Amino acid sequence: WGKLALEGKEKGDMKKVLVVGSLNMDMVLSVDHHPVPGETIIGDGITYHPGGKGANQAYAVGKLGGDVRIIGCVGWDNNGMILTENLAQAGVDTTAINRMPEAPTGMAIIDVDKKGDNSIIVISGANACLTPDLLRKQKASVEWSDFIMTQLETPIDTVLELARMAKKADKCMILDPSPARADLPDELFPLIDIMKPNEKELSILTGMPTETDEEIKAAADALLEKGVSKVVVTLGARGAMLADGNEKLFFEAKPVVPVDTTAAGAAFTAAMVNGLAQEMGMIQAIRMANGVASIVVTRHGAQASIPDRDEIDDLIWNY
Repeated sequence: WGKLALEGKEKGDMKKVLVVGSLNMDMVLSVDHHPVPGETIIGDGITYHPGGKGANQAYAVGKLGGDVRIIGCVGWDNNGMILTENLAQAGVDTTAINRMPEAPTGMAIIDVDKKGDNSIIVISGANACLTPDLLRKQKASVEWSDFIMTQLETPIDTVLELARMAKKADKCMILDPSPARADLPDELFPLIDIMKPNEKELSILTGMPTETDEEIKAAADALLEKGVSKVVVTLGARGAMLADGNEKLFFEAKPVVPVDTTAAGAAFTAAMVNGLAQEMGMIQAIRMANGVASIVVTRHGAQASIPDRDEIDDLIWNY
């Protein structure tokens, strides 16, 4: 890309990004392989990392130099304090994080195998307290923003209400549909400006196969027909595809040796939106997101694996 378009920009010059979503403490288990039902295996170790798809997105935007705020819920516990402080250290505005006395901070149990692939079990905890009523009390944050990102680790009624609020306020609404579900309300799709599933999530959302490029294109078209304005499908080591109703563009990823794919999807989405907020075009923003995700998968942990703005400036991928 040459030097990034964001070089030299300060927060006052950037459009504002609001993330609404989950905050979890990740308990990461290192294993030789993922166990099958009935199998007992010996793990290689256990570590704890700040995570949650919403927090990972906000952290990534902050690390990349963006102007970002997060709306979410944590418990009155040590994990909640750690998550909030970690986001603040990355430059995230944490004033809209709610501490809920009735629920513990969310957790995710993640096992990572020798290939770097993971499986995740999420315990929602306080994330389930992010209700539409609580969200409506944060109307000022919606109005403050230019771009709004969310995921599906909070109640679906809240996601739908957020999309309605974003549309009414004329904000760009981005949905990372993870964990994917097949029962999203039909009303939601036309409210989404950019949807960013991976191949498996795309299949769950549409009920269609996504094994080949042609199948991926057809499934993306199905989301466009439901009313989504743009679909960006992440394809793992193969990169990403953009479908906007006019054409479909594929973006190759830099070949790397992955050690942990945790947070790669969240980092991709955050980097793409951060690029758009810093006035990149869609193509350049996706290329930057590919570069960021390629770094993330070579490191262990969720937020700990996300590069900062200086590192991205120093590690320019040549597409």
